[in-house]
Amino acid sequence: MTGLFHLGQLLKGKRDRYIITKELQESVWLAKSQNKQHVIIKGVRHFRLTNESDVLYRFQNRTPFIRPLLDEIIDPSDPPAIVLRHLDDHLLNASSAQKLTTPEVKYIAKRILEALKLLHADGFVHTDVKPDNVLVNYGVGDIRFTDVQLADMGSTVPANSAYAKDGDMIGAPIWRSPEAHLQIGWDTPTDIWSFGALVSVIILDSLCAMGIGLMRRIRLCNSWL
Repeated sequence: MTGLFHLGQLLKGKRDRYIITKELQESVWLAKSQNKQHVIIKGVRHFRLTNESDVLYRFQNRTPFIRPLLDEIIDPSDPPAIVLRHLDDHLLNASSAQKLTTPEVKYIAKRILEALKLLHADGFVHTDVKPDNVLVNYGVGDIRFTDVQLADMGSTVPANSAYAKDGDMIGAPIWRSPEAHLQIGWDTPTDIWSFGALVSVIILDSLCAMGIGLMRRIRLCNSWL
């Protein structure tokens, strides 16, 4: 493996030690703690890492619906790295593997909204609400998820920041609000647009899998939203 860390490398945190087991993507690794619990390591020389750490310290103890920071790596000190909770999957994979039921859509939507409500109440904008930033744990029962958490706070900024006022480009194009596309300045409503796009796509995708026609899918989607 190439990159900032390597397989089998021991990382020392403030609270625990971790062994790198797999590179998941650039700057993101799977690791195991001393008690064999899976964790996520993010390591990168970028201001977004510090920003994510600061945002999580501010919000994570106030809601169960934001993926928490568990530790900070102190050895090696370069690259800067943080330890995050590991969850089973993200919503993009989960909904592709098995279409969501109506109760599951509502279950997930409520928890995303609770996370956004907290951020917005303090004047913060997530800026990157999308299915692969919604993490889930699987369970058994009518609703197959036990945990739902909003992740990736690296671009989360105050609504009165220069980034927001200047209309910096944010998020992925398919989930991006019109004002963010036009770079005319954005605020907390940009997250609600992205949330609405996410939920609409999931609902329409599920209805399509059930063999329901396009126009009826749109009518049902509108009635549920």
